Amino acid sequence: MSAFWTMTKTNCKLLLRSIGFLLCLVLLPVGASALHMVQTSDNYADSHGGVAQIEDIDSTVIMDTKNVTLLVVDAANDELSELLLQSLAAEDWCSVGHYKSDTLSLDELKTLVQDPYDRSFMTGVVYIPDDFSEKLMKGENPSLIILNGEKDGRFDLLKSKINTNLSVIAACVSSAENEKQAVTAAKTAFDSLPSVHSVVTGGDALTETQMNQLRDIGYAVAVLSLAFVLTGCFVANLVVTESDNKALLRIEMSGVTMLKYVASKALTAVIVTLLQTAVVAAATAAFVGTDVGIPFGSYLLLIGIMGLIYNLLSLVFGLFLKNTTFAIYASFGVWVFSNLLSAVYFDFVTLPDWWEKLSLLMPQKWVMIAAEMLMKGQNGAYMNYAIASAAFLLAIVTAGYLAARLSDNTQKE
Repeated sequence: MSAFWTMTKTNCKLLLRSIGFLLCLVLLPVGASALHMVQTSDNYADSHGGVAQIEDIDSTVIMDTKNVTLLVVDAANDELSELLLQSLAAEDWCSVGHYKSDTLSLDELKTLVQDPYDRSFMTGVVYIPDDFSEKLMKGENPSLIILNGEKDGRFDLLKSKINTNLSVIAACVSSAENEKQAVTAAKTAFDSLPSVHSVVTGGDALTETQMNQLRDIGYAVAVLSLAFVLTGCFVANLVVTESDNKALLRIEMSGVTMLKYVASKALTAVIVTLLQTAVVAAATAAFVGTDVGIPFGSYLLLIGIMGLIYNLLSLVFGLFLKNTTFAIYASFGVWVFSNLLSAVYFDFVTLPDWWEKLSLLMPQKWVMIAAEMLMKGQNGAYMNYAIASAAFLLAIVTAGYLAARLSDNTQKE
C-alpha cells in the first residue's frame, strides 16, 4: 500500500512543477468567474429609458440573451412612435433597439434586417410606418409590420404587448384634442399599468433574476468544464510519459498491479479536482460573490462532481490512446460537442425534442437541471444529480478498467 501512496504523491509533485498545469488549474477558473461576473452585470446598451439607439444597422449586433430583444425600425420618428418604444422598454423583460429609417416596403425591410438578424439574437422586428401618427390621429389603424426573429417562446407575449400598448395609445388619441394631449394622457395611462416582472411559460416558473442567474451558471460551466478537461489531460500525460519511458514496466516489475497503478492516477485526478474546485470557490467569491442563485456549497458540489467526470474522462483517453496529443484532441472534441449538445450557450432557444433528449447524455446538462430544481425549491435535485453522476462515473471507471486490462496484456506480451 505504501507504493500506492508513493506513486500518488509523486504524481501530485510532478503536476505542481508544471507551469502549464498551474495555469490551467488557476487561470481558467478565474476566467470563468470573470465571465460569470460580466454576465451578471447589465451589459446591454442603454441610452435612455431602456431604448438603445442604433446608428449603423449594417454593423449592429444584438447579443442580449437574457431578455426579449426587439429591433424597432422607425420611419415615423415622432412623439407617438417614441412613446410606443418607451412603453415597451419599460418592461424589465424587454430590450429595445431603435433604428431611425426612411419609408420601406416589406421586402426592403427584410433585406435591411437580414444581416443584423444573422449576427444577433432578436425575438422580433417591428417596422413603424411614416404615417403612424397621422393614422392614429384620424382614428385609423396604423399598419405596423411585425417580423418573428429567433424561435423564442415569448414572441407571442411580445406581439400581444405591442398590440396592447398600441390600443392604449389609440384610446388616448381618440379622447385628446391634439397630439401633445394624447402623448400626455398615454404616458399617464402607461404609468398606471402593471409591469410584467417575469415571463411565466409554465408551472414553477423562474423569476427574471433566477433566469439570469441560471444562464450565468451555464456560461461559467461551459468554461469550467474546459478547465477540468485540460487538467485531466495533464494527468493523462503522466501515464503516457511513464509508458514511453518504460517507467510503467518498472513499476509493474516492483509488484504493483496495473489496477493499483490506474487507481493511483484516478486518486490524483480526484485531488486535482478538489484543488481546482477550491480555486473556483475563491475566484467566484472574489469576482461574483456567494449569491449565485443556489446555495454556494451546492454550486461547488455540482461543479466539482462535473469536474471529476471530465478529469477522469481525459485520464481514460490517455490510458486508451497512449498518446498525449491524441488524448487532448479526443478530450477537447468531447468538450466541444458536450457543450453544444447540452445547450449551455443558448438555453434561451427552444430546441428540438431529439436535441433535448440527447442533451441528457452530457454532464453539463445535469448541472443545469439540478441548479434549476434548486432555484425552484423542488425535491430530488441532489438525488437526480447523484444518480446521473454515478452513471457517468460508472461508465468512465468501466472504460478505465478495460483500458488497464488492455495495457496489462500489452505489457505482458
